[in-house]
Amino acid sequence: MKKCCFSGHRTIPEKELPNLKIDLDVTLRGLIAEGVCEFFCGGARGFDLLAAENVLYLKKTYPFLKLHLILPCKGQEEFWSKEDKEQYYSVLALADSVEFLYEKYNNHCMFERNRALTDSADILLCYLTNDSGGTAYTVKLAAKKKMRIIPVGIGKDEKILFELNFLSGQTELENI
Repeated sequence: MKKCCFSGHRTIPEKELPNLKIDLDVTLRGLIAEGVCEFFCGGARGFDLLAAENVLYLKKTYPFLKLHLILPCKGQEEFWSKEDKEQYYSVLALADSVEFLYEKYNNHCMFERNRALTDSADILLCYLTNDSGGTAYTVKLAAKKKMRIIPVGIGKDEKILFELNFLSGQTELENI
């Protein structure tokens, strides 16, 4: 059984959101057609929760889908906006499983969450628009593990750059 995890930026520019939502939905439906039934999400604001909500929506049509949350720590949402908290709690309530890696925040919990996500899946679906930060780390980690990596929400030219920057130079990923 194929499994997919998500990683993406916490902030999505408003002008990019409509195309990202369409690309995400089309890509998820394609993955389901390929036999992907389980999805793993780290529960971060932005792309993670957007992807989780899309899986929950698709469960209405494909009830066999499973959404698993691998969360860095309890209370990660403490300083989020009211809207982000509501979205987070809604996803938590509907997920098929929820795992907290730590009782409280520590300096390593986010990286541990990213490693746990890539350990749980064979495919990484990502929204990555720059080459630094947690999402870039996760993409590099997935590339090192030779996972299939599917970028969404970026144009054709950006996908070419994505492949050049993250998928062609896997020898540079030895330090992860």
